[in-house]
Amino acid sequence: MRAPVRSVRSLGAVLLLVVLAAGCGNTPLRSPDASGGGLARYDLRGASLVVGGGATTELRLLCQLTIAAVQAASGAATDECGKDGGTDVHAPTGLSDVDTGWASLRTLGPRGLPDPDGAPADPPPDLDAIRATDAARGIAWLPPTAFGDTDVVVARAPGPIGVTGTDLCVAPEAVPGSAVAPGSAALTAAYGLAPPVVVPDVNAVLVGVATGRCTAGLVPGSSGRVPALGLVVADDVRRALDGGPAGPRGYAPVLRTGLLAGHPPTADVLGEITRRLDGPAMRGMVREVEVDGRDPRDVARRWLTGQGLIAAG
Repeated sequence: MRAPVRSVRSLGAVLLLVVLAAGCGNTPLRSPDASGGGLARYDLRGASLVVGGGATTELRLLCQLTIAAVQAASGAATDECGKDGGTDVHAPTGLSDVDTGWASLRTLGPRGLPDPDGAPADPPPDLDAIRATDAARGIAWLPPTAFGDTDVVVARAPGPIGVTGTDLCVAPEAVPGSAVAPGSAALTAAYGLAPPVVVPDVNAVLVGVATGRCTAGLVPGSSGRVPALGLVVADDVRRALDGGPAGPRGYAPVLRTGLLAGHPPTADVLGEITRRLDGPAMRGMVREVEVDGRDPRDVARRWLTGQGLIAAG
């Protein structure tokens, strides 16, 4: 009479294991936090940041760079990269839990908020004035990236921008008189170029240069398709692109001042990123996400590892 009891108990144990295994199979494994590397010398123990991102690949990458950097400095970071960091930090704490994010100074309006459609600011923002106004609202701005997020001229071979005879492809928003700075007017004037060939959009500019329809093209400096198509950024030897609006045009970290006051090393941690992030680095990471289909989190951590800022994660 006891054998059936043992059989029932055994069957029950097996079923329990099956149920537990099924439950574990449906629970995603949490990937390890970033650790080690050069950022480990900063102490963010006790800091807990909610990090926002944005609608663009660049802002999502910056969000993931921040999360890994904070973790490597022994802090905790919550991924809210689907939210707009620059906008959510400006919202009252009762309406937003985002502590820090990034803002593109190229699209920043006079009140410190990015244009919702991503349109370039015209005139460019006065970051010092915005910083002073936001300080009274409990919001701090850190120095922007070394990468200026400006337009560049691309070609099929390295060298200076061509002179008379160069066919320059531009998108409609880059023609003279548009808000995009500096547009094509400064280029045509500085190099004696023929009127630009206007094509439907930036992708058409890149394809036009890659296929030889145009010898050069004006595109955003962070475009990941530049390296993907085997194109290079031409040297602006006459500094025509420097004739755009004055002021910073990179990406700047923005965070709540209470967080910064409680954990001052946060500025040093983010500064390690802004000092290193140049045009080739951003274009390469954007390419990995938009062209190669890789996860922004993995791409960001691979770059940080290559910079010696983190060792694992």
